[in-house]
Amino acid sequence: MRIHEQTLIVEIMMPARQQNRFQGLLLGEDGLAVVRCLDPEKKKLQLWTSAVQKEVLYHWLDELPDSLQVQILDEWVWDDVRRAL
Repeated sequence: MRIHEQTLIVEIMMPARQQNRFQGLLLGEDGLAVVRCLDPEKKKLQLWTSAVQKEVLYHWLDELPDSLQVQILDEWVWDDVRRAL
């Protein structure tokens, strides 16, 4: 089994002005996910984590303050066919 098959990518969207606060909160969750931004408008972020941590990540996202305005857009496992939620 290859390691990257276990990598889960969760795509989220939030206002750009909230992203620094979001990333600061995520840093406090040691090893939960790594943030990548591939969106030129800087509204969408990808959270890269392990498939094993999926439930923990979703619970953490659900517990975030509403003021961050986080929307989950999509998820996929590395190498899988991308599918909508």
